[in-house]
Parts: sequence; structure tokens; C-alpha cells
Amino acid sequence: MVVNMNELKTNYQRAASAAKHSILRHPARSMAETLRRCAERAEGFTSPDVYGAGELIEQFETRIAKLLGKPAAIFLPSGTLAQPMALRIHAEQRTRTGVALHPTSHLVLHEQNGYQQLWGLQGHQVGQPEKVLTIQDLKACDSPERLGALVLELPMREIGGQLPTWEELQEQVAWAREHDLAVHLDGARLWQCEHYYQRSFAEICALFDSVYVSFYKDLGGIAGAVLAGATEFVAQARVWSRRAGGNLISMYPYVFAAEQGLEENLSAMPEVARYAQELAPLLAKLPGVQVNPTQPQAGMFHLHIEADEATLIKAVTRYAEEHDVVVLPLPRAQHNGHCVCEIPLGRNALQHSADFWQHHLSACLAILKK
Repeated sequence: MVVNMNELKTNYQRAASAAKHSILRHPARSMAETLRRCAERAEGFTSPDVYGAGELIEQFETRIAKLLGKPAAIFLPSGTLAQPMALRIHAEQRTRTGVALHPTSHLVLHEQNGYQQLWGLQGHQVGQPEKVLTIQDLKACDSPERLGALVLELPMREIGGQLPTWEELQEQVAWAREHDLAVHLDGARLWQCEHYYQRSFAEICALFDSVYVSFYKDLGGIAGAVLAGATEFVAQARVWSRRAGGNLISMYPYVFAAEQGLEENLSAMPEVARYAQELAPLLAKLPGVQVNPTQPQAGMFHLHIEADEATLIKAVTRYAEEHDVVVLPLPRAQHNGHCVCEIPLGRNALQHSADFWQHHLSACLAILKK
């Protein structure tokens, strides 16, 4: 029998949206409620931002620059624009187009090779796909004199949110400085890192020449990103944003939603990271379940579940419909007979004990054996 995966995923999304409890992220709002809250924030301003200028967007950029410890910042529609743009600026400053990045970098896996095809950069992959980048990986890099920048992702999403130690991170940055490379931070999920490093965002970002952060992944915004760095760097980014079509006439809904997400969710992220360290070992006790990493370092981890993809989706959907509880997202990959499910935690999971989620995941997976 042919399985209609699109139908299965649609059924899952319907059940997940209707369920009362979810292990994933933060409490969701309807589009209408989200826009109502944005409208309330808009009451405090007399005019919208216009092509990146105006009180509301400039205030927000200044706020994020200060949070990240950088002199300046620019609000952009997406990280897919922000990151290659940052790397192009670094390349021009050094007249070197080579970029060192991990094989699991978002620029490599999820952007259709845009950083090379559109931005004229040359990728040099370093490190092993299933492991955190190490100083040994960098020292083994061929011809570092061809490189203009090094991209480091904190945490590394594709391997379950793993992080290098603070000392390892410092070593990697020192290697880049030794070879006159700019160091760019893919901080799409940087908000998860404070607890592990026991340092402020500004202290972490001080290691980097440029920093990208996202406002929808962990904070619940609509869309949008910030690219932060030195004043001259951000001035150049504004020019490149215009060239690339990122300088929209107005972005106030995204800015207001980002502000809302920061205020509601950012303060919870250290607790989320601690909770991940409690929850993951409990889930690892379940038959057919492996956790990567075994001891989470950020507010996320991956579950490798021994199951067929279609069968697992059906079980999770059925469980959500019958028990009002979402215990897993849709699988994001299959590996060695296992479905890989990413668990991005937030205030939803914190509403219950870790035992609650272990019980419900166990009960859901029991459906697979029937």
C-alpha cells in the first residue's frame, strides 16, 4: 500500500495544533492574536519604519546591539540574507573569498548553496558531520591563507545542540585570529547558550566579529533576524541589504513580534537548558530511544527513535488526538533505522514535570508495538 506522507503530515499538524499540551517550544497564539498584540505595541509610535529608518526599528536595533555587546546592529528579514552578507563583507575586507564552515552549517545544508552561487564565496568544510568542530579540525585545514572568515554555530543544531567548551571556543577563535580570519557567529539559537557557558550574551559575542541571531526559532516571533558588529561593518551591511532586496519599506510587524518574544521567552531559556539536562536522561531510558547528546548542553536535543517514519507519525498523531498531548515533532531525518526527532524545549515543556513527558512518550511509543 502506498503511504501518502503529505496527508500524514497534514493530519499530524492538525492534531498538534489542537492539542492542549506540547513538549515543543512555547505556547502558541493564533495569527489574529499575534497581530492584535503587535497592534497594541504599535499604539506607542506615530509612524512606521521606512526602509530601515525610524524610531521603532532603530530603538530595537540599539537594544539588541547592547544585549549582544556590539556597537551596532541591523534588523533583516532572515538569516539566509544576514549570514552570507556578513561573510561577503568580511571577504571584501580581506580580499579572500574562502569561508571555513562545518559540514552541518545551515549555509551548506539548507540554503541551496546561496553563499557560493549568489555571494561569490568559496566554502571550505572543516570537521566531521557528527561531531563538534575542534581545534584539531582547524589546524588540519588546507591553505588557511585562502580563507577570509570562519563560521561557528552555537549551538550546533544538526547534532542536537552540541557546544564546544568555553576553552575550546577560545582556541578556535585564537586560531582564526592567528590566520587573520574574521569570526562570524551563527547564533540562530544563541539564546540557549547562557546556561552552558555561564556567561552573558555580550561576553560570548565578544569573541566574534559579527553575530547573527533569529527571533522566531526560540523566541516565537513571526520572522526576522539581527546582524550585529562594528559600526562600519553594519554600515556596509545596510548597503548590501539594499542591494540584495532585504531593505523592505517597513518591517514593524516583525519588530513588534520580536519584542514580544524577547519579553515573554528570553528569560526562560536558562531554565529550559537546565530542564533539558533533567529530561533527556529520562527519555533515554525508554526502549528504542537514543538521545543526542546524551547530556544536553543547550535547550534542545535530538531523539533517535527506532521506528518507521510513517508508523511513528501515525502513532504521535493518534496519541495527540486521543490524549491531547504532543510528545514529538515530525521526524526531520532517518538514520540507521531510526527516526531523528528534534526536541526544541521552551515554556510548554516547563509546565509539566520531566516524569510527565517520559510517561506520555512511553505510552505513545507503545502504540508502535500494537
